[in-house]
Amino acid sequence: MDNNSIGAATALELPRMSAEPRLAGKVAVITGAAGGIGGQTAALFASHGARVIGMDVNADVGKETFDALRSGYGEHSVEFAQVDAADRDAVHRYAEDILRRYERVDVLFNNAGILGPFDVALADSDYEVWDRLLEVNLTSSLTCSIAFKPALIKSDAASVIHNATIDALLGNPHAPLYSISKGGLIPMTHVMAWEYGQWGIRVNCIVAGGIPTGLSRGQVASAYQDQLGASASLRRKGTPLEAAYVALFLASDESAYVSGVSLPVDGGRIGLTPGTL
Repeated sequence: MDNNSIGAATALELPRMSAEPRLAGKVAVITGAAGGIGGQTAALFASHGARVIGMDVNADVGKETFDALRSGYGEHSVEFAQVDAADRDAVHRYAEDILRRYERVDVLFNNAGILGPFDVALADSDYEVWDRLLEVNLTSSLTCSIAFKPALIKSDAASVIHNATIDALLGNPHAPLYSISKGGLIPMTHVMAWEYGQWGIRVNCIVAGGIPTGLSRGQVASAYQDQLGASASLRRKGTPLEAAYVALFLASDESAYVSGVSLPVDGGRIGLTPGTL
């Protein structure tokens, strides 16, 4: 694979078009697609033949990212819309528009998320901040899964992917509200996999950790990010592209019999007892 940088603002890599595309002809919707794991997944999906529809509340960065993707993969390979995944009315309107224009959605990657306050105790929580974290980190995945359900049912083998965090499984005292708000995605994955399975829709969850993105770089001290890398069994931090490849597997027909799984993508950090290093 040959990678090219597509700009400092997005910090994404642009893989070559795959000679053996794993998503050829599929329609993929990605929330939080302006950058980070979402933007990198958009690039990887496009390189594997998908028509990628990106949603993000950040219009400027989203436009920059998707302009670059159009240059790399063709005018008709991607599209972008400024949609807040936590805005239920806006999401439902956009989902209806996508169904009308494309007749189906094969992949829904619920990637939108916000980090929230760092090193703030639960007892000192701001209720407005908590409400917004729940809206974006948890409720938006349910909203999008409901809004796009008619389009997903139209697919022969649709895949829904949630993006949680290792903190959702274990909890992180440095980011308690983030941990809790993301934590709900794990049982949501299990329950939704059972319910949506009747329509042949697979539902899985990426449980990422130690992968710096634009979301974390601006709020988490670099020393703490380095610590996350050191706590992984692989002794390094991950990259958005490495998470994107896991999303590619879960989106593709290669995972046709995988559903209800929450898959850690954290370099082995989950395999260690905290405090042993």
